[in-house]
Amino acid sequence: MESTFSSIICIADMNIIPALDQTLADLALPEVFVQRAKQIFLLDKQGFLGLRPVTKLEESRALIYRMYVPAVYEEGVMRRIAEATDLVMGGRGCIFSQHIESHRGTSLSFNTEKLDKLCGKMDKLSPEEHSLISCTVPRGSGDSLAQAILELGVGVPVVFFGNGAGMRDKLGLMRITIPVEKEIIWFIVPRSDAELVEKTLIPRARLDVPGNGFLYRSFVHAPVVNLRIRHGKRFHAATMEQVIAAMDEVQGSSDWRRFGSRKHEHKGGEKKTVSTRGLFFIGEEEEVDIFRKAAIENGARGATFNPLEMRSYSTFTHEQAMESHSRQLCDIITSPDIEEKIRYMGALAGLFDEGRSCILKTFNVELPSVIRRN
Repeated sequence: MESTFSSIICIADMNIIPALDQTLADLALPEVFVQRAKQIFLLDKQGFLGLRPVTKLEESRALIYRMYVPAVYEEGVMRRIAEATDLVMGGRGCIFSQHIESHRGTSLSFNTEKLDKLCGKMDKLSPEEHSLISCTVPRGSGDSLAQAILELGVGVPVVFFGNGAGMRDKLGLMRITIPVEKEIIWFIVPRSDAELVEKTLIPRARLDVPGNGFLYRSFVHAPVVNLRIRHGKRFHAATMEQVIAAMDEVQGSSDWRRFGSRKHEHKGGEKKTVSTRGLFFIGEEEEVDIFRKAAIENGARGATFNPLEMRSYSTFTHEQAMESHSRQLCDIITSPDIEEKIRYMGALAGLFDEGRSCILKTFNVELPSVIRRN
């Protein structure tokens, strides 16, 4: 069964998890996938005897909530979550949505009465005015990349861990040179800044060297972005992040604070990226293994795996303990032709038959031409 949904992703600091869980229960969302992560920021501290300030990397635990809702409720659900958790306050996290195609055997049942009452409907899809940049690097390399992102001042990076497979498995003894454990770093920038930020980060992280990782971008709608890059003593009534958020609201978008100048945008005849497709498959371990084999056999160069928890909030009450089910996410970036073959083989294997709980999310991504997945 194929349908168009909006994928909503909320990165939430541990302090707002109870309020977020209660909001999702109020909305009675039938299926939410939860993943452990951390947010990285700069901590300003006084040096020895207060003579010299010291800045170092700090991290705070967070959870990534992935949910799929009918596109007409996208804006209302995000607004409800942001208001209930005071997400706009710096340091708490961010929320964004993607327009996707969803493929699954068993359709979800939403409580449209609650969604209509608490969220309302939108007649048109929200504009995807931000870019979500995703970098995958060997585990242990994420801190230097996070430091570069923070020094640029574009936002707070979110880091989580996974395992790689595919191309590495074909290298024989050479496979020991490419670690199986990966760090995935996410951060959100205004769409007009994405190319300039990528050009800055690729040489810094040496992503143009085979085996060092890869980077891609996808377009998202991000009403709340975590811009609290620095933590420490406050000297003013409002933080810089609150000032920026207020200016975004006044201006109607974040375009006023773009990192680069419009005159530096690439010319129409100059191709900077290679269009391709992102495939995110969520299922039980054996289902993910079937999907991975179908992908590699049909030309996909590699995949990344992350553990998830699947939760249902449709019957959850405040007194109940949340019941979770183990799932895996298989992330593949490939060409549209290979995507079609993978989907066909997945259907033949029964992954999208009635009664199956697995889901395939597909969407457009852009891969810088200097990067090759490894």
